[in-house]
Amino acid sequence: MIKNRSYIFLLLLFVFACQSNNNRLEVDVSDVADPNIKIKRYGEALFNIDTTQLLPELKRLQPQFPVFLEGDLNNPVSLNRILNFVQDTLLISVYKDVAQTYPDLDLLTSQLNDAVRHLKYYFPEAPDLNAYTYISGFDYEHPVQLYENNLLIALDMYLGGDYWRYKQLGIPLYVLPRFSSDYIVRDCMFEIASSMIQPDFNQQDLLSQMIYQGKLLWFVKAMIPNLEERILLDYMPEGLAWAGNNEGLVWAFMIENQMLYSAESTTVQKFLGEAPFTSFFGKDSPPRLGWFAGYQIVDAYMQKNSDISLGQLIREENAQKILKASAYKPEL
Repeated sequence: MIKNRSYIFLLLLFVFACQSNNNRLEVDVSDVADPNIKIKRYGEALFNIDTTQLLPELKRLQPQFPVFLEGDLNNPVSLNRILNFVQDTLLISVYKDVAQTYPDLDLLTSQLNDAVRHLKYYFPEAPDLNAYTYISGFDYEHPVQLYENNLLIALDMYLGGDYWRYKQLGIPLYVLPRFSSDYIVRDCMFEIASSMIQPDFNQQDLLSQMIYQGKLLWFVKAMIPNLEERILLDYMPEGLAWAGNNEGLVWAFMIENQMLYSAESTTVQKFLGEAPFTSFFGKDSPPRLGWFAGYQIVDAYMQKNSDISLGQLIREENAQKILKASAYKPEL
C-alpha cells in the first residue's frame, strides 16, 4: 500500500512538474485587443483576372494588394512578366490545387490572429500586421516572408508533404513534411522572431549560434503556446523521440570534444545546417541537433528565471551567461 502511494505521489509530482514547465507560456491574452487580421488572397485575385484587360485589371487590384503591385504597372516589361506568370499552365494547375486545398482561410485566420494577439501581449508596441497569400512558383526556401509589416504566405508551399509536384521539382525529401498547413503560423512567427532577434555576427562559436536559434524557437513557442514540439522544431515524431532520448549523449559529445566554443564552420554546420540527419550521430538522428539543444537551454533559462521577460531574453547577448543561469545538464 505504501509503495502504491509512493508511486502515485511520484506520478503526480511528475505531472505537476511537466505542467509547471509550460505555465510560463500559458498567459491570459483576453485583455489584448483582437488584431482583426483579414488575410487577403492575392493568388486568387491574380489568377482570376481577365488577361485581355490586363492593365485595367491590375490597376483595379493595386489598392488591395500594394505590396505585390507597387511598381509602375505601365511598364511593358512588368506587364509581360505578370502575363506570362498568370498564363503559365503549370502555375494555373497549382493555383487550382491551392484553391481546392484552401477553399477558405477561416482556420488559418483564427490561428494567426491568436498568435499575433500573443505578440501584442508581450510587445504592445509591435506594429499592426497585414497578411496576404499568393502563389510563389515553389519558393520552398521562403514559404513565408515578412516585408515591412506584411506577412506574405506562399500557399503553394503548404499543399502537404505528399503533394506530387514537390518531388518532381527535386525538393529534398527530408524537408517535405514541413510543407503542411500545420506549419504556416509557426513559419509566420519564426519570420517575425527573425526580424526582432538579430544575430551577433561577431559571435560565430557553436554555443552562441545554438542560443540564437533557441531564442527564435522559444519566441515562436511563446506566440503559439499549444504548438506541438515536433512542429516547432520541424522534426518527425521519431526524430523528436531520438533527440529527447539522446539529449544527454549529444550534450556530452559536445563537451568532450570541446565543440561549444568552436567556430569551426564544418562543426557548426553539422549541428545547425539543413540535412536529413546530424552526421555526428548517424542516420537515425534528426537534423539540427544544435537547434534542439539551444532550445532546451533557453527554455531551462526562462523557466528557472521567472523574472526575465521575453524582451530581456531577446536583448541578452551573452550566450555563456544564459547557459550558466540555465543550469542545463541533461542526464546521460
